[in-house]
Amino acid sequence: MKQKRPPSLRLRLIAAFVFLGVALGPLVSGAMLWVSYTLEEEAVKATVQERLQHLLSTPEHYVLREHPRHPKVYVLSSFELEGVPDRIFSRADGIHEFELGHRAWIVGLASLGDGRRYAVLEDISSIERREWVSVFIVLGGAAFSGYVALWFGFYFSRRLLAPLTRLAGRLGEANDLAAEVRLAEEGLDEEVLVLARALDEYRQRMSELLAREREFSADASHELRTPLTVIRQAAELLAEDAALSERSRRALVRIEHASARMAETIETLLMLAREPEATKEEFDVVDVAREALAHIEFFAEGSEITLELLVLAHPLVHGSPAALSVIVANLVRNAIQHAQCHRITVRIEPDRLCVEDDGIGMPQTADGASGGRGLVMVRRLCEREGWELRSSAREADGRGTKIEVVFFRPFADEPRSS
Repeated sequence: MKQKRPPSLRLRLIAAFVFLGVALGPLVSGAMLWVSYTLEEEAVKATVQERLQHLLSTPEHYVLREHPRHPKVYVLSSFELEGVPDRIFSRADGIHEFELGHRAWIVGLASLGDGRRYAVLEDISSIERREWVSVFIVLGGAAFSGYVALWFGFYFSRRLLAPLTRLAGRLGEANDLAAEVRLAEEGLDEEVLVLARALDEYRQRMSELLAREREFSADASHELRTPLTVIRQAAELLAEDAALSERSRRALVRIEHASARMAETIETLLMLAREPEATKEEFDVVDVAREALAHIEFFAEGSEITLELLVLAHPLVHGSPAALSVIVANLVRNAIQHAQCHRITVRIEPDRLCVEDDGIGMPQTADGASGGRGLVMVRRLCEREGWELRSSAREADGRGTKIEVVFFRPFADEPRSS
């Protein structure tokens, strides 16, 4: 299962700004408003409690109204009792808050032993209305602050990530590991400077490792050429001996085949050790494929295998003709040696070269990818040239193999008669 790609750093920075703007800002302002209104209501309750205590001690100092529907209930209020529900006066002694519709009151109740009851009533409807207005203000402020936070998020994320973007651009320009281009320079932010120095050290190590690998490949290949030349010359001298037995001649043919394969492997290693651009030119795929097949036809001699070159187009490709020759030779030779086939077809199309056989098919690795047949070197050559190597079965039952070398940058497709 393909792992889901995490969101970009810039998107996460913008999300953080929006979260702070939408959530944290309104949350803090809403909490402050809630505390403010709670303290205001508590102050009204304290005032009611204080008036009730003073009323109980000196009722003669106040102008009280007896409730028309509750005898012996004397009410102290600064407004008319119209609209005040009767059940508010039936509650137990103490300080209570009562809401009905859009109105709200705070009432303080106290009873005396002779059956009289006193009530101090305050209307807090205006406070409740301000609370609802504040809720809508907070919601509107959340939307506005979210918009402002989004704008600031885009702006500051671009500013904050600009050094990393510039560093990535310079790293892309300095893709040649051998180039003496230092990413760490004066004027970078401290955090970016640490990253640039780490990248410089990594590029330096990779450059040295690549240089050692190329030197080793070149030295090893050159050292192998001398004994290989001796072997091939000795095989040629033995082939001229008319008294050589048939069994010895078969062994001699195997030696010649093995030495030819070794020479090709050495050339491939030297090619991989050289800089890719040093070996690139524009060439005709058909000419290279025809020459490569002519060099390996002797592998099919004495067998029932038929080699066929099917030309559907003449693509001109910018790359290494030697690399394509090695690729064709390896693919055809592998099919001859391992596919147990009767026919091998090299088909050239406008944007690719295909090698097909009617053999037993290609084995699958544990992860389901096609493997075997010495395709590692072929794949490395394709990666070096910027081509893509594809492999699949020709038939639905898995028999036969189809290997394609796709040229991503064909220059032209010039039809010719083959």
